[in-house]
Amino acid sequence: MSVATVIATVAVILISYRAGRAHAAWRDVRATRRDVPAKRKIAWGHTRPVLLGALFIVATLFAAAFQAGR
Repeated sequence: MSVATVIATVAVILISYRAGRAHAAWRDVRATRRDVPAKRKIAWGHTRPVLLGALFIVATLFAAAFQAGR
C-alpha cells in the first residue's frame, strides 16, 4: 500500500467526519430558537475547518496537476 493511498484514505475519513459534525451543528441551530448566537458560533466553528480543509486539498491537487503539466 502506498503512502498516497493511506494519506488519501485518512483525508476522506477526516473530511467525512468533520462534514458530519458541521451538518449536525447546523441541524442543532435550526432545532432550537434559544441560544441561537452561541449555537451558530459552534456551527461555524465546525464548518470553517471543513471549508479550509477542502480548499487546501483542492489547492494541493491544482498545484500537483500544474506541476505534472509542466
